[in-house]
Parts: sequence; C-alpha cells; structure tokens
Amino acid sequence: MDTVKTWNPLTDWKPQKIDWIKVDISPADLKRFTTRSDFKGLCHAVGFLMIIATSGSLAYYAFSQQQWALLALALYIHGSLYSMFSSALHELSHNTVFASRFLSTTVTALFGWLYWAYNPYFYRLSHHTYHHRYTLYQGSDAEDTPTYVELTPWLTFQLFFKVISIRSFIVAFARFITLKPTSNGWRGRGIALDQWEQFILREASTKDLERIRRHCIGYLIGHIVFVALSVYVGCWFLPVLITFAPFYGPRFMPFVANSPQHAGCNANEPDFRKSCATTKLDPLTSFLHWRMEYHVEHHMFAGIPCYNLNAFRTFVEDQLPPREYALPHIIKASKICKEKFGSPAEWSANFGKYKGL
Repeated sequence: MDTVKTWNPLTDWKPQKIDWIKVDISPADLKRFTTRSDFKGLCHAVGFLMIIATSGSLAYYAFSQQQWALLALALYIHGSLYSMFSSALHELSHNTVFASRFLSTTVTALFGWLYWAYNPYFYRLSHHTYHHRYTLYQGSDAEDTPTYVELTPWLTFQLFFKVISIRSFIVAFARFITLKPTSNGWRGRGIALDQWEQFILREASTKDLERIRRHCIGYLIGHIVFVALSVYVGCWFLPVLITFAPFYGPRFMPFVANSPQHAGCNANEPDFRKSCATTKLDPLTSFLHWRMEYHVEHHMFAGIPCYNLNAFRTFVEDQLPPREYALPHIIKASKICKEKFGSPAEWSANFGKYKGL
C-alpha cells in the first residue's frame, strides 16, 4: 500500500480537462440567479455581524458584572458562532455577494481581519483555481476538503467539549508574526507551509502574492494596535472577544454544516451530484453558513450568490437528488465511508495523499 505522502503537488500536480455535467438551464434563467445585489449582500453581512456582536455583548456584560457562570456560557456560544466566519470568508472569496467591487473588497478585508487566522486571499487561490476547477479530481484538487467522516463517540465529545485550541493559536500566531499566510480551519498543518500551500504560492501571480503579503502585514499591524489600545483604555477583554475568538468555543456547528459537502462522495466524478452533497440546516445555521448547504448547486454554478441558492434549487429541483437534514446525512456518510474507503488509515493512504495530508 502507498504511504500517505507519496503524492507531492510541487512535482506531481497535473491539469485535467473535465466535461462537467450540470443541470439543464437556459442562459436567461441562469442570469436571473447569478445577478448580485448590494442590498441583499449587506443584509446578510450586517446580519451576520449583529449575531456575532450579540454573543460578544452578552459575554462582555457577564464579565463586567462578574457573573462567571454566565460568562463561561456566553464565551462558549460566542466561540461557536465566531467559528462560522470561515463560511463567511468562503462565500466572500467568490466575489459574488456584492455587485459593487468596493463593497466586496471592504467587507472581505473587514471579515478577514476579524477572523485573522484565515487569510481569505490565500484561500481564494486554492479554492477558485483548483477546488472548483478540479473538484475531487485526484492529482489536481488537493484542497483540504473532508471527504472522509467517521462519527465516533470521542469525536462527538470533542466537538462539544474541546473548547480551547492552543495548538491552532500557536501555529496561527507564529505564522502571523512571520508574515506567512494563515489557514486556520482550512489546512492548519503547522507553522511551516505544507506542500500544497507552497505549490499555491509558487503558481500564484505577482499581484496575488503582493495582495497576500499586504494583508498579512495589515492584519498584524491592525491587531497589534487594537490589542494595545484596548489594554491602554482599560478594555482588555475586547481582544478576548475578537483577536482570540477564533481559538475557543465548540466546533459542532461548523462540523455539521461543512462535513456533508463532500463526505463519502466520489472522486474523479464529472457530475457534481455525485462529488458533492446538498443538505438541510436549521435557519440560524444556514444563515451563518451563508447557505453553503446548497453545495451541489454552488459547485455547478459558483457565480450564484448565496442568497439566490434556495430559489435556484427550487427552480431546478426535479434535476437534483433529494436532500435530507445534515446530521442524519453525516451518520449515513460515516457508514458509507467505511464501506467505500475502509478505515481512516486506508482512506489516507489511497485518497488523503491527494489532499496533501
């Protein structure tokens, strides 16, 4: 059996021509769904920030009143909600949320600063150029997508009760101060860039590299100033709610939202209905996930803004497989993964090696 690290994108990556299979839709109808709206985009972005601000305000109130039990609960909730910034940055990286380039650039920069452990410009290079163009094709798409899921009691316990990620903070902080692009929640393999990250940067244009470096510097300076000012004016608890927020809180919500997207799906498959999955989420999680539970639809037409995905799904429903709620889907996917791929070790040896693991 091959070892996990036999595939090296720096030497073995290859382009592929894929004739993608999509639903039948006229150009005129597709244009309706790909139309962007600054108003709808702002409603989603502002609404997202208001939800995060509400949990942060509750935590700050509990801290100011020295209500420690309430503070622990509030931080638990705040960290959980804050982890959904990764979904926001994913959608913003597609530049489909706003019609205005200024709004798109500004909101992406703001969200990127708030969730500094996840550089959206670095992520965009992998996600657009490789993951969407070569979805799950071995040797071409090495983005860190969870194609294997194993739902165990220990994992369930960790999703609810592993609430502080010291290692992630150390890795992100070390990259931050050395001006390396951060990828918390996406790859996060270690302080040194892994082979896929090195490959992305090697293939990037000078303009993209400058943008990544510019924002590494900007985010670093921004947080240094923010923390210093907060401490100076006596509001040192504010950095706990922003600067350190990516590193605490449970991860059950992003796990349920993200895991079904490709878990148990087929590699080297030109039909997005087989390489991706669409599920149902509760209204709050769906909103915080920026409607990415419509993942088949998103991969078929990445130009459709998140707020139009539900309408698009309804329009082409008869051409798509039925969907179920995310958690039952994950339970089924866990069984499918064992039947299709074997153990996690077997999956890593045969499929994980193409993910740069």
